[in-house]
Amino acid sequence: MNLRLDRAAPRRPVPAVEPFVVRTAGMSRPSVTRVRVWQGLLWCEWFAHSKLLLVFLAGWLVTVWTLPLFAQPEWGLVFAIVYAFLAGPAYGGGDIIEGTEEFSFALPATRTERYLARLAIGGGSVLLFSVLDLLALGLDLSQALARLYLCTVLIRPRQVAQPGLLYGLVLAFPFAVFAFSFAGAAVARARPLVFTAWFWAGLVALSIMRVGFQYEEMRWTRINGVVACPALVMLGGVALVGGLFGFRRKEIGPAVAPLQLPGRWWAWALVFLLGLGLALLLLYWLARDLPAVLAAA
Repeated sequence: MNLRLDRAAPRRPVPAVEPFVVRTAGMSRPSVTRVRVWQGLLWCEWFAHSKLLLVFLAGWLVTVWTLPLFAQPEWGLVFAIVYAFLAGPAYGGGDIIEGTEEFSFALPATRTERYLARLAIGGGSVLLFSVLDLLALGLDLSQALARLYLCTVLIRPRQVAQPGLLYGLVLAFPFAVFAFSFAGAAVARARPLVFTAWFWAGLVALSIMRVGFQYEEMRWTRINGVVACPALVMLGGVALVGGLFGFRRKEIGPAVAPLQLPGRWWAWALVFLLGLGLALLLLYWLARDLPAVLAAA
């Protein structure tokens, strides 16, 4: 049977199909997706490192009230410094330590978003401890309990003649240590570099502070923190920006391999010993001169 195509019913024109777009009130779908990605990244970083933060926060709350019993209240300021040493490698190189960097890079979040989310949680927690230390100094929280001990002559009051220098170091030094260790751990491709990032960050921060103090002594014949503290903050910011660019171009290395001695381990050991000697020298100078500077009339 022959079909008469010319007598067939005319076909209706098919209208153009617009792409399916889910519209929300004043926000496009890409914006909603980015917001959800940021929420997921921030929650992930908080969930992964919340125990470390809460342990240090509980220790700070206990120490700020009980430290005058057996030591000077100023020793409570080391909480922010110790936390900065631990938080930098933990936030910056967490994927390298766990061996999940390849999986993390395959997720929808971009490297920039992942880097900034880690920086927001890690840097925000370091800033939190620094602000708490400043409040403890400014409001004399430790002295509120120390007055009882003063009345019983268990401790003696100690005046700080240069509180501006102390406040500047409380903010600048932990930030610099965190910035250097975070950026170094973020761009590292091997676990040994991540595990030792805190050491090199502390060495660089101490060296910057030493050079700044030396220049202040030459320029004003006394240490006032005018050069050292801004230098720590500025160079820490430069390290964070450089770490972002390095993290965006980073290639996945042999980080998932078991922890083992790198090639030419003797050279790395020699460099580490030299850095350790320099760090001990800087710490000796700091412990010898800085308390006298802070307590000088």
